Amino acid sequence: MRKTKLIAAVAGAIAVATAASACGSSSSGAVNSSTSSFNAGMTTVVNPSSHPGGVLRMAMASDWDSIDPGNTYYGFSWDFIRLYGRSLVTWKQAPGTAGLQLVPDLATDTGQVSPDGLTWTFHLRDGATYQDGSVVTAADVKYAVERSNWGQDTLVNGPGYFKNIVQDKTNYRGPYLDKNPADGVSGIEVDGTDTIKFHLTRKFSDFPELAALPSTIPVPRAKDTGANYYKSVVSSSQYEVSSYVPGKQAVLVPNPNFKSSSDPDGIHKVTADKITVQLDLNQDQLDQELLHGQLDVDLGGTGVGTTAQSQILANPALKSQADDGYTNALTFMTINTQVKPFDNIDCRRAVEFAVDKTTVQSALGGSIGGGDIASTLLTPNMSGYEQSNRYPTPGNQGDPQQAKAELATCQKAEPGQFTGGGMLNVKLSARLDRPKEVNSAVAIQAALALANINVEIEKYPSDKYFSAFAGNDAFVKSNKIGLSMMKWLADWPDVFGDLDQVITPDGIHPGGGSTNLGDYSSPKVQQLFGQYLGTNDAATRARVGAQIDQQAMDDAAIVPLTYNKALEYHPANVANWYMQPAFGMPDFSMLGVSGS
Repeated sequence: MRKTKLIAAVAGAIAVATAASACGSSSSGAVNSSTSSFNAGMTTVVNPSSHPGGVLRMAMASDWDSIDPGNTYYGFSWDFIRLYGRSLVTWKQAPGTAGLQLVPDLATDTGQVSPDGLTWTFHLRDGATYQDGSVVTAADVKYAVERSNWGQDTLVNGPGYFKNIVQDKTNYRGPYLDKNPADGVSGIEVDGTDTIKFHLTRKFSDFPELAALPSTIPVPRAKDTGANYYKSVVSSSQYEVSSYVPGKQAVLVPNPNFKSSSDPDGIHKVTADKITVQLDLNQDQLDQELLHGQLDVDLGGTGVGTTAQSQILANPALKSQADDGYTNALTFMTINTQVKPFDNIDCRRAVEFAVDKTTVQSALGGSIGGGDIASTLLTPNMSGYEQSNRYPTPGNQGDPQQAKAELATCQKAEPGQFTGGGMLNVKLSARLDRPKEVNSAVAIQAALALANINVEIEKYPSDKYFSAFAGNDAFVKSNKIGLSMMKWLADWPDVFGDLDQVITPDGIHPGGGSTNLGDYSSPKVQQLFGQYLGTNDAATRARVGAQIDQQAMDDAAIVPLTYNKALEYHPANVANWYMQPAFGMPDFSMLGVSGS
């Protein structure tokens, strides 16, 4: 394992990212490779090309939650969105540890912090324009942050980090409830056309990471149509959205009004004449078209299905075009602490002990394509990770007897929740268009049956999973969904970026869009996060991060399943292929087709 080296690298990257200011080139400094081998894309750029072109044919087995930069939360979307939107800063376009460094994008640096740590200032680059040729301004960035964070009555999918830490003395209701353009968040200050300042309520050492979120991609107020903005997104990057038909296809073409002079580090280069994305394909069909040269890229970023995986691993030529490594993601199952009887910790502990993680690992693809069996929330390549197992079972195969004992204790306190014979009936949600996730839910169903827990699996589409189903509190509680399948890729690669949205109230949005699917809240965890964000000291952050992980596991709100790996395949004609570690998937912003 690369654990020791990668943890040190992540800590170093965090230190760079949270410095008062920084700048850097987008060049990777990595060794380039014109021919591929298994896992080459983890550390090198495969088939590098300065001028690829042609039509880059992408596809995925689902759809976006939204292509609106202020209303999206899937990892593939944040990766892809850099093709048509520029955030204040971004992650370096590089494989390996170099890709964990933040670099300026729309801003001139990664932010300047005041001596008291409560104000962050960014200056915009000269000459940045939209697809209609109009100039990007600091007011547009301010509005983008306001609509995405204070407009969640309308835009339900994205994160709300800024709203949680930016001063707001006027109690702004957001642009969709407050129509006065003169109103806004008091803690976001615009100075002229090119300077924006964020005044915080507390020290937040991860603020440069926030500046890399799609929330800071500028949106002109006059062009915003609220929930319908996805129909006419205004590009600020090298491509523009030519067309998007939900459930069918999206097409991107080069933006003729993009000025390369506003991008001195060459982050936003046109590498394809056109990009097409087919949507809602069956995963097996998608994989076969990929293997037979009819598609170039799986945009989902979650790896091939089990059938294609077997084909790839059995064929040296195919395997040489594949990569399998940690994705910074954890596959897990939440236990909803607000749905009876799981408000009782003994019932939650029963589930922890009942799960057979070996069968889940197999359902997810095995050690290759699935990942290593997990027992913590932090992944092994994350700073703060400490090996621990609060709910050990023989061979990780579950312990039905221990689970039954925990369940019996729970039944004494919650007798009305059980049927005859001490059976507990529960519902488990999963995404119907993710076959591996459904298969792992079936494996959990079988394991929990041995512990007198009868599981009914409810399947929902990925694009509405958070907004309408598993992430919608009202739906979850009215339908008594006690368990939910989840896979979480860190919003950025440190403890807060990894865990805040899944184990604190920050990730709970009653109207939909919740990512804390277990409705878990712990004052101790929130206190520890305050300590974590109040310092830049790497050793302190690592120690506190481990404590956060351990506290959440003690409270049994999440069952870690696998430290995720994804077997990603790329045809030989795809140029500039590598795995971007901050996103845990291919770097979609660089790809093209060679020989075009």
